Amino acid sequence: MALALTRAPGREPVVFGYALETLLSTAAPLTPLTLKALERQGLFAHRPLHTAYPCAVWPKAIQLLAAASSPPHTDREAAEYALGLRFAERFIQARMGTALVDFAQVVGPEKMLLRMARNLRSINNFLDVSVTPRGDDGGWELSLYPVREFLDHPRRQADPPHFMRGLLTFAFQHSGAPTARVTLLKHDEAQAVTTFHVGL
Repeated sequence: MALALTRAPGREPVVFGYALETLLSTAAPLTPLTLKALERQGLFAHRPLHTAYPCAVWPKAIQLLAAASSPPHTDREAAEYALGLRFAERFIQARMGTALVDFAQVVGPEKMLLRMARNLRSINNFLDVSVTPRGDDGGWELSLYPVREFLDHPRRQADPPHFMRGLLTFAFQHSGAPTARVTLLKHDEAQAVTTFHVGL
């Protein structure tokens, strides 16, 4: 069972409690079976959450909640993508998310894209982002990977790529690029690296 961290996030890769709280609310109501599965990860949905949790809790919670909150026979990729969309929408309604949306509407989708690493740090302390323009199609290549401090951390894991695709799609479409498309290019689970093509 994962143990919640009671001290402030520091040298351990962690996901923040309010991000998990938002994720849980996105998938509510939860069945007793799902609640038990979450408890095995150290998440007790009917209790106040801790400030931060070990990074491994995040992808496991996403996988559990995507499966639990999707219609029967939905494939995993579609379920995680739909959860990512709903999470982004719910996060925007929260206090910190509202600030991000206000910022995005002022600076526009391209600057939002270039500041994505800073935006995602409101969810955890272990994810970094690089953004490179693609000259052939006018789009961008966006890669997610562990921050340098956690490159060799034994517990670091990649975020489920289709959840992140949903989150990013919603973020760009609601920051001034309503037709934005995010396509998964490659996902390396072992290195915890995911690369997307973003068309604004």
